[in-house]
Amino acid sequence: MERQYKILIVDDERGYLNNLTSDFVDEGYLVETAADGEAGREKLATNEFDVAIIDIRMPKMDGIELARYAYKESIDTEIIILTGHGERDEAVEAIKAHVGDWFDKSGIEMSKLLARVKELADGPPIEEIRRFLSVIPEEQSHE
Repeated sequence: MERQYKILIVDDERGYLNNLTSDFVDEGYLVETAADGEAGREKLATNEFDVAIIDIRMPKMDGIELARYAYKESIDTEIIILTGHGERDEAVEAIKAHVGDWFDKSGIEMSKLLARVKELADGPPIEEIRRFLSVIPEEQSHE
């Protein structure tokens, strides 16, 4: 059986959030949502996601700040930024924040977004990484 991916979608536009959620659920993804950057931060801090799809402009905390937070806290979630305002400066900031990809909301092709999410999520499942790390012997100090 193919692994079921868990994604977080963070967007303050309710209609867009609902449409994205529906598209990903129809494709078999487990989806959680947040309506602003602060709620997204709380979910990233307390849950494990394969990918987070984050709007760039939101109240309380924008998408770049949220991506920086995830990187700074070593949260093992791939980030995709969505924007309706595709400015070059924001793209540069997203790259600096270690974002996995960037999509323009106005001309988004769902097939490309779905493919990119799957590609980013196809890294090894966190459970396998933990199992692998658990069998590595701890380094012995030689005093």
